[in-house]
Amino acid sequence: MASTFRTHARFTRLATAICLTLVSGAVLAQDPKPPTIKAPAKPADPKARALLEEVVKAYQALGSYSDQGEFIVSMTVADKAEKQTIPLKLTFVRPNKLDLDAGPVRVISDGKTLTTAVVPLKKFMAAAAPEKVSVETFREGPIGAALFGGPSGVPMYIIVNLLTSPEPLKAVEQLGGSLQLDPADPKGQTLLIDQTEGPDLRLVVDGGAKLLKAVDLVIDAKALEQSAQAGRPIKVERLGWSSGVVSTAVAKDRSFAYQPPAGFAKVESFQQPGGEDGEEQKFAVNDAVGKPAPDFTLTVLDGPGKTRTLKKAELAGKVVVIDFWATWCGPCLIELPEIQKLVDELAKDKKNVLVVALSQDRDPKELAEVRKLVEETLKEKKVDFGAGSVGLVALDPSNSVGEAFQVEGLPTLVVLDGKGVVQSAHVGYSPDIRKKLTDEIDTLLAGKPLAQPKKATEAAKKPEAPAEKK
Repeated sequence: MASTFRTHARFTRLATAICLTLVSGAVLAQDPKPPTIKAPAKPADPKARALLEEVVKAYQALGSYSDQGEFIVSMTVADKAEKQTIPLKLTFVRPNKLDLDAGPVRVISDGKTLTTAVVPLKKFMAAAAPEKVSVETFREGPIGAALFGGPSGVPMYIIVNLLTSPEPLKAVEQLGGSLQLDPADPKGQTLLIDQTEGPDLRLVVDGGAKLLKAVDLVIDAKALEQSAQAGRPIKVERLGWSSGVVSTAVAKDRSFAYQPPAGFAKVESFQQPGGEDGEEQKFAVNDAVGKPAPDFTLTVLDGPGKTRTLKKAELAGKVVVIDFWATWCGPCLIELPEIQKLVDELAKDKKNVLVVALSQDRDPKELAEVRKLVEETLKEKKVDFGAGSVGLVALDPSNSVGEAFQVEGLPTLVVLDGKGVVQSAHVGYSPDIRKKLTDEIDTLLAGKPLAQPKKATEAAKKPEAPAEKK
């Protein structure tokens, strides 16, 4: 949602880049259903597990919950201090009353109507409230992108599951790592999830209520020093969520009715029309729109242990969608199920379209290991592009295809027409991406172009400020 949340994106960009740099292939739990990662290097501490079980019981026993949460990024970059906070204020009354203020997005349910408001757009949508608030309630639409599409995804994944999941302990265990007591806390009320890869997670527990006071990503200073650009040392003072004041007795007369602010309009969709304020953030790949796609060769999975090559010329006559993604990219993993639904719909309608999920994973170094990682991730996400005639899964460990298309951020989706001309490009996760692609594909199949032709020799323009580097 780059165009909608530009201020929010600028805030999270550096924090996200730091996390992804240090993850080195592991998945940072930005998706409410993270894939299983490597087994812990050491067994869990029984005392730590007992404390976590107390926390789970405390949340499950709550009839209502309210906090003044916020996500804090505090760091020093090249001797310049940078700090910003994003509100994550949550009030929840079982089974289905909710008020979540996530800064640019607010979600309110009075038990009958679930309203989602996007503040920068001054728009809101209303739908029937679920009978019971669940993780899926937070996963859908703009709120899913706001909560799980950046570094705040880790703590919000934990909090949301503790409050609404039928198996919160299992959900936390899916984060992987070894559960320990933080040795820095002499009172033994701080949990540490010791990850084999990427940042560790620190969960600070209120000793009385047994509710979480904070969830921090613990950045390894040495790893950060090694990954920092020359001349731009980075020191992270804080990267995490704080609960603020917590109440477990929400007033019975507390209203959950949504009152739209002056100037807000009710809409059926948050999809924006073209125009200066509605355009997506521009990247180098956008300059390819209207031009013939570069020549490329795909390495496609073709049965157990087998691959085959597929050249651009062999795709002539088909509308082609290439989804550049990676197993470590949280927004990609949120988007993949939507692309799976698109593939299923296209196959059902027998449309002359090919959708390629092109992994940009470079680690592990061996192709067979990259394949194993990709296949395990897709299986965990219940994504099976290769099951029909429309979808394919391909590998690009050298990033040769990604570089040919000048892909700078993930996920990136590129749409080619039957003549091999790039007709559209989308960078970053968008909750309505399936609808966008469906409309674009139908237009192309009807013989109508999406973009005006451009000369292939036209100089490519570099983006002013790319949101995330691959």
